[in-house]
Amino acid sequence: MIHSYLSYLQGLLIAFTSGVIYYVAYQVNAMFDSWVAYAQGISLIFLPAGIKHISILTAGKWGALGCLIALFFVASSIWDTYPVSDIATFCLISIGATWLGILVAMTFLGIDDDLSNLKFIHLPLMDLITTLIHSLTTNTYLIFAGITSEHFWGNSFAMMAGDYVGCFIILTFLFLGVRIKKKLQNTSS
Repeated sequence: MIHSYLSYLQGLLIAFTSGVIYYVAYQVNAMFDSWVAYAQGISLIFLPAGIKHISILTAGKWGALGCLIALFFVASSIWDTYPVSDIATFCLISIGATWLGILVAMTFLGIDDDLSNLKFIHLPLMDLITTLIHSLTTNTYLIFAGITSEHFWGNSFAMMAGDYVGCFIILTFLFLGVRIKKKLQNTSS
């Protein structure tokens, strides 16, 4: 009983941490909007996409939950005139598409769940698969929900490019962290 309670608390802490990091990354990214904004809600360098990717990749459902909540706050501020249900649906689709992209990429590339066989060459391929699925899925929803009404392909590819760059930057840091951890474990053995 106590173990499950502690596990639940740990999960909530991971969700909170993922959400805060996502939100802070968004705020930092927003400071550069004059340089990297393509359209409302689309940035040509989008670091929060990398935070979402790494949160789901390393923390699963708890990382996804934290990013979902943070994304809801961010999307609500961007599309403040749209119904809450549309914004919540967008957030669920965004998180779900990223999760699906990660699962497809890991399966396709043969990456173990513990990331022990992750190689640097996997990162751009994983990013490409994930950002393609995410950008096409979310932009399809944005068109159907009436949040955007034009430039589907332009918006999708711009989002894919920005998410790709943001994911690649963040996942490069993850890769370096995993490598450092392996080296530390090998030297302590």
